[in-house]
Amino acid sequence: MPWFPRKISELDKSQRVLMYGSELDADHPGFKDPIYRKRRKYFADLAMSYKYGQQIPRIEYTREEIKTWGTVFRELHRLYPKYACKEYLENWPLLVQECGYREDNLPQLQDLNIFLKKKTGFQLRPVAGYLSPRDFLAGLAFRVFHCTQYIRHSSDPFYTPEPFVLFC
Repeated sequence: MPWFPRKISELDKSQRVLMYGSELDADHPGFKDPIYRKRRKYFADLAMSYKYGQQIPRIEYTREEIKTWGTVFRELHRLYPKYACKEYLENWPLLVQECGYREDNLPQLQDLNIFLKKKTGFQLRPVAGYLSPRDFLAGLAFRVFHCTQYIRHSSDPFYTPEPFVLFC
């Protein structure tokens, strides 16, 4: 019988990244950008070294990452009144107040983690990229949602082939 985590701390052993960790496919917008690839490796290394019970590392985002975030933030914020669900709209002011959601500021995963745990009982955990379905679902069994901390490539802010931090 295959192994599976029986305690939340055993999620540390369930981090098999299938794709888009520090490696990028040739069709990824950041594939030919060595600075972006180096930054992605930094995020992947942080996620892989994270252990249950630790604070999620705070990230000092670059100007380019903040600008990309702002571009997507403005567009989504424009669309919310028409398309966002009632629960999201009700919680938006709390996300602004407690997690620092702003066009010029990326919320830190640790702040979102505290907010989410208080509101829902779920926790966030940094991840390097796409997990195997088994590992992703193992996290959900413990009320843990895996989330990346990296930002889309600035050359195409409205497209990404992978998960990334965009809780806005």
